Amino acid sequence: MNIIFDLDGTLIDSSERLYRLFQHLVPESTLTKDEYWNKKRNKIGHQQILEERFPMVDFEDFQRRWLGLIETEGYLSFDLCYPDTIETLKRLSLSSSLYLLTARQSEENLKRELKKLNISDYFCQLYVTTSKYSKKELLSELMAEKTELFCCEDLFISDMGKDIQLGKSLNFTTIAVAHGFMSKEKLMEYSPDYCVNRLSEILRG
Repeated sequence: MNIIFDLDGTLIDSSERLYRLFQHLVPESTLTKDEYWNKKRNKIGHQQILEERFPMVDFEDFQRRWLGLIETEGYLSFDLCYPDTIETLKRLSLSSSLYLLTARQSEENLKRELKKLNISDYFCQLYVTTSKYSKKELLSELMAEKTELFCCEDLFISDMGKDIQLGKSLNFTTIAVAHGFMSKEKLMEYSPDYCVNRLSEILRG
C-alpha cells in the first residue's frame, strides 16, 4: 500500500508557529491562541480576520512579510509532532510506502525540520511545492512515475479539505484528520472516506 501524507496540521502541530507570527506581524492584536486557532479551524482566513478586527493593517504587506518569515528557523522551531505521529509512522512504514506531499516554500528547510523532528527516515520521497507547483501537479507526477503501484486502496491523509478533494479526484481513499487546520465539522463538508480525531486511529483500520 502507498500512503500520501500532508505535513502541517496532519503530522505536526504548527499552531504555535502561526499564532506567534501573527502576533508579531499584528502587535496590536489581543487575540488569544485559542481565539486565533478557532477562527483558522473554521475557515476564517487572515484577510477576513484583518478586515474585521484590524482594518488598519494592509493585507498585501502582511502576506508578503508572512511568507518571508513563516519558514525561517526561528519560527519552525515552534513546530512539534503530535504525540502519536512517530509511532504511527513507524508502524505504517513496516507494511506501506509513505510519501510526504506538502506546500512548503523551502525544501532545504523542510528536510532540516523533518530530521530535527525525527521523522525524515519514514518517507520514501518528499514532494514539495516550493511555490512553483501545485499539490495536484506533484501528486500526478508521483502517480505517473509509479503508475503500476497505485490503486484505489492507497491512502491520502490530510487535515485540509482541498487535499481531500484532490485525493478523491485521483481515486485515493481519503482520510481527514480533525486535529489540524480544520474542524471535523468543516472537514466533513468535503466528504472524506473516513475522518479521525487523531493519527493513531488509522492503525485500527
